[in-house]
Amino acid sequence: MAMQGSPGSPVRLGDGELGPDATVDRDVMVPMRDGVRIACDVYRPTAPGRYPVLYAVSPYLKDSVYLPTMSVYRYRETGNIARWVSRGYVYVHADARGTGKSEDVYVRFSKAELTDLYDMIEWCGQQPWSAGKVGMIGESYYGIVQWFAAAQNPPHLACVAPYDASTDLYRNSVFKGGVYFTGFQNHWYSNSVRNRAFFDYPERPKREDYLSHDYLLDHAHHPTFDEFWRQRRADLASIEVPVFSIGNWAGTVSHLLGNLQGFMQTRGPRKLLVNVGDPQLIFLDPQIEEQLARWYDYWLKGVDTGIMAEPPVRIFIRNGAGYRDEQEWPLRRAVERKLYLGPGPSQAAESLNDGALVSQPPPAGTAPTSYTYPDPGWTFPGTGTSVRGSMGLLHTTRKILTFASEPFTDDTEVTGPVVLNLWASSSAEDTQFIVKIMDLAPLTPEVAQAIKVLDVAAPARQVTEGWLRASHRALDPDRSTPLSPYHSHAAPEPLEPGTIYQFAIEIWPTSWVFKAGHRLRLDLAALDQQGQYYLGHLNAADTFYHDTDHPSHLILPVIPPA
Repeated sequence: MAMQGSPGSPVRLGDGELGPDATVDRDVMVPMRDGVRIACDVYRPTAPGRYPVLYAVSPYLKDSVYLPTMSVYRYRETGNIARWVSRGYVYVHADARGTGKSEDVYVRFSKAELTDLYDMIEWCGQQPWSAGKVGMIGESYYGIVQWFAAAQNPPHLACVAPYDASTDLYRNSVFKGGVYFTGFQNHWYSNSVRNRAFFDYPERPKREDYLSHDYLLDHAHHPTFDEFWRQRRADLASIEVPVFSIGNWAGTVSHLLGNLQGFMQTRGPRKLLVNVGDPQLIFLDPQIEEQLARWYDYWLKGVDTGIMAEPPVRIFIRNGAGYRDEQEWPLRRAVERKLYLGPGPSQAAESLNDGALVSQPPPAGTAPTSYTYPDPGWTFPGTGTSVRGSMGLLHTTRKILTFASEPFTDDTEVTGPVVLNLWASSSAEDTQFIVKIMDLAPLTPEVAQAIKVLDVAAPARQVTEGWLRASHRALDPDRSTPLSPYHSHAAPEPLEPGTIYQFAIEIWPTSWVFKAGHRLRLDLAALDQQGQYYLGHLNAADTFYHDTDHPSHLILPVIPPA
């Protein structure tokens, strides 16, 4: 064990100095039950006594804490360590098994890694500087592991606060709706984990098996939800420790749904906070940090901060009044509003069809909408379904399908889960649907002229999105609800070309106010460049039906005015 930092000799971290009243024990090697040693740094107050502990662990290299928390260092997701120590906490920061200075080979969320969570928490709770109560802290990976630790209910674990943290690796992050989220997975493992460890970390272990496991090959070997993925879905119903689940409406890349489901399914005391913005920067925001401090002080120090007497849910209403307290999630007062897909024109978008969303079911005999993909203008990787306009700028809707509503007559709040019930057929045995909900503002004459000159799509803001691979359409009836379809992803069923099927497409929950005069636009395509969703050898003509027998429609949870 190497000691760095002593009273009067501050240690500089990326987000500020560890004060003169604190110290750090570097590279403490903690043996696990199988003999493998986990490396951690212990940041603690120097004053004699026992303190509550905050435990954080990831594969992102504990030695990277000299870097500041900012978007280019996305893996700096610990929060401000120095401030937590100044608040009277010991902060234990560890390298996950097989990463950094920890021993063994890293296999993401292996049984051994998840068992290490239990063993490290128990170690933290029994040290001379520990008061015997341990909480967990951190964002993203640091948050995900909190669900897995809490599901084991270690005796010394007093609370968790999973921040921006998914719960089901298959559904939330890797195969979203059964569609392989290849771009994010390639970036995450190749760059955020492995490349950093080899190119940015001269102190890395020089052993041949360091980060040798092919995590990306695991995806190819397990494209359906099998035992491999079951192990990597947190058993939320087993969690009894207090949970403060903190999500982000913009977290549709991976985490949002997990934070909402975690709040809904755990059994102990719980709170939910959903914010918006860059989650990494918000984690350091005084408002969020103060809420966390009140949570930890209550459960780890026994200080009655009043946090458990407040409403259990606080959500940020985007385009609305900001934060609002609620008594439950989802909101029981939400009213389902259906918008039916129709042929248009809506005169809202330059797209392949310029379809409409209408409040009344479509009449019999309405012709379906078809398109063929991949379009010659698509490039993958590259611009995806966007294409270059005459000025060389990206046009985002010209080569996809869109369906737009009439302008809203009043400000309309949509808060809760969203679903698209879609009747479709394909010329192929499989296809995929990637759906985006957009907010389309009315155009001023100046903006309309600029759009025409620049040859671009009308500006729109993304509200939320959803995904489904057609062969993965089977639902788990025990977990599904009309607004939250839950697909089993266990046994893909190829399509019979030309046959019409009904698909229930989960669109991730949101909270958004569509202002009067704005339109809701539904974008639909088989590819999305944002995540480089795997297109494979899919090459098809897909047809979408919107008639009396096949009433394709979007269901929105609308909150009545107060």
